[in-house]
Amino acid sequence: MITWMQTHKKWLIITIWIATIAFVGAGFVGWGAYSYGKKQDEIARVKDTPVKVKDVQDIYSELFNRLNQQMGGKLDEATAKKLGLERAALTEAIRRAMLIQFAKDNGLYITDEELAQTIISIPAFQKNGKFDKTIYKKYLKSIGMTPKEFESKLRKNLLIQKVVQAVSLPSTKTTQKTMASFMFMEDKLSIKTINAPKVSVTEDEIKTFWEKNKNNYKSILSYTIGYYYVIPDTNLTEAEISNYYDEHKTNYTDANGKILPLEDVKEEVKRDLIAKKTKKEAILTMKKLKNDQLKFNIAQNVTLNNPYIPADLMKKLIKTKFLKPVFTKKGWLIATIIKINQPTVLPYEKAKEFAKADLIKEKTIKALIKIAKEELKTFKGKNIGFIGRSDAVKLKGMDVNEAITFLTYVFSYQTPKGFVLLPQNNPTKAVLFNITEQKLLDTKKYEKYNKLVVSLADKTKSDQLNINLIKQLQKLYEADIKIYIKL
Repeated sequence: MITWMQTHKKWLIITIWIATIAFVGAGFVGWGAYSYGKKQDEIARVKDTPVKVKDVQDIYSELFNRLNQQMGGKLDEATAKKLGLERAALTEAIRRAMLIQFAKDNGLYITDEELAQTIISIPAFQKNGKFDKTIYKKYLKSIGMTPKEFESKLRKNLLIQKVVQAVSLPSTKTTQKTMASFMFMEDKLSIKTINAPKVSVTEDEIKTFWEKNKNNYKSILSYTIGYYYVIPDTNLTEAEISNYYDEHKTNYTDANGKILPLEDVKEEVKRDLIAKKTKKEAILTMKKLKNDQLKFNIAQNVTLNNPYIPADLMKKLIKTKFLKPVFTKKGWLIATIIKINQPTVLPYEKAKEFAKADLIKEKTIKALIKIAKEELKTFKGKNIGFIGRSDAVKLKGMDVNEAITFLTYVFSYQTPKGFVLLPQNNPTKAVLFNITEQKLLDTKKYEKYNKLVVSLADKTKSDQLNINLIKQLQKLYEADIKIYIKL
């Protein structure tokens, strides 16, 4: 298998995602609604390598958090399900299991020395540049993971890395020059900008457009919730605060584990003390709310960001349907989902302005394309000289994003003439172009940026070797892959 990979010639750009310790500190997000006992936590198997629920949950959490970051914190689990993150997590877990099984079959393993060396080199576990066992154990405890669990997972990921490295090969000179040509290619361009015409729409056109596209205009998913805050008494004596700090001072430390003085953490100590003194009252209040001895405050049409509950707790409430007492800035919060308000088609009057804007956009684009196609037949444009992929700042009359979009399109277009609508999300102009001459390999730039070129060429080749390896492993273990659940 390794010989086959080392002699394979095809390569493209792709990344095999392998996390080594990226899971450390990642917020946990649940994968699937599954419950397994100790003997039932295996959901798939590749020959002798099991895939367990926890394996998939960890990958799902990593995928969710990464995508959520890209979406500005707006990803919820319902959307994640629609995007297929559950299936993606299971697929990735099986791929990792294939790599681990392949390592086993070829006698590859991670020694205790390799594992230890990796752990002591992780900055998060060091103090003054040296590994600190106390910090190591405390850090893992803070994220709810034992050293045994961490080391087991790290060993697996290091083994996967070892397999990937075993099939890696440096790029050839030909590959590097091809990469350089791709990076530093320049086109001599003539361009012309055409502004979009103004279009008008009638009431009948808007209504007809809405009728055809009404499913695009829906109310957002919202909730009717009940919430209740147990507001604590914040009057504390200095003696109470001091005594509580003395009893719990090990909870108030800096990154190096040093206990912080009371004056530096006084507000935090007061908060914790208030929470402790009022927790019993919060639990009794929750029981009264459940038994209808107290009434929840009701809020309707509540979304993730709302004035009643912090967004992180609202997200948890959506998942659990009931929120047991949680201490917040306002006090102990207890909440429940009373009703889920599914999105419904908005009536014409409420959707009219949205539909009008979309119709104007559609008509504008059609008109702009029609004019651009006619102009393209005879246009000569203004000669702006040789332009490379990284020359966005040289393009006048476009902002940086528009210029990048334009150049990306020009350098991927298959014919010398064409046009690009800008900006992409709501075009207001078309930029026509004509490529009159082309320069390929720029020797000076190739020499100047040689390290970067070699690095990218190596990465490109390595990525394709990885994807080809996965394809071969799928064939190799096809009969040995067992999946015990359906998504």
